[in-house]
Amino acid sequence: MTQPPAAAAVLPPYSALEPTCAKCGWIGATLQYRPARGPLVLPWNHNRVVDVARPERLARHCTSCGYHWDEALLDAPPTVPAADAHEGQADEEGRS
Repeated sequence: MTQPPAAAAVLPPYSALEPTCAKCGWIGATLQYRPARGPLVLPWNHNRVVDVARPERLARHCTSCGYHWDEALLDAPPTVPAADAHEGQADEEGRS
């Protein structure tokens, strides 16, 4: 399955083997690979989307508070936040 381009760009980078939970600050979380998938729809109403398409990702689960988050794969290309990309373009245009 191909990666949904918009969703793949928003995943935070891989945070190594002992990540820090953003909610409680605990060091340590479980890790599980999740393959890419399409959007989820209700079986009786295919026009009702329950969850959007998700890219290939690593699912984290804090062992202290139970908070869940997704991260990009280790070999994923680095992403540039949209705001930074636009600022760089504006700087280059101003110099011309």
